[in-house]
Amino acid sequence: MVAMRPKRGQLTHKSVPLSAPSLFDLPCYRHATPRFDGSDYEPAMDDIRLTGQLLRVFSLMSDGAWRTLREIEDATGDPSASISAQLRHLRKDRFGGHRVEKRSRGMRIVGLFEYRLDTPHESPLISRYAP
Repeated sequence: MVAMRPKRGQLTHKSVPLSAPSLFDLPCYRHATPRFDGSDYEPAMDDIRLTGQLLRVFSLMSDGAWRTLREIEDATGDPSASISAQLRHLRKDRFGGHRVEKRSRGMRIVGLFEYRLDTPHESPLISRYAP
């Protein structure tokens, strides 16, 4: 039997624990809404899509496991270029200032990298805002 890939934008229950925190439940988001930007960015057209991508990537990666872009893509259904952009967003202060680690998987010459998001309680920015 061949495993089915999730539809684009669909995060399966198998890929994210039900107890995973929402990005916007974190203390640094209680009074702020993330703002995307860029020359082609149009809030009316892009906010829902980009926010959904960001939440799916954060929800999956909040377990602290190492994953390649392809593994994240397989779990979320989002394209790897978008995933890479959302991982960069998570590093920005306005998106939580999370520590996103990157390391080579296997031989460096192959160019395959994997990423890990520090869990929220380990994030210096989150602990600064915690009650």
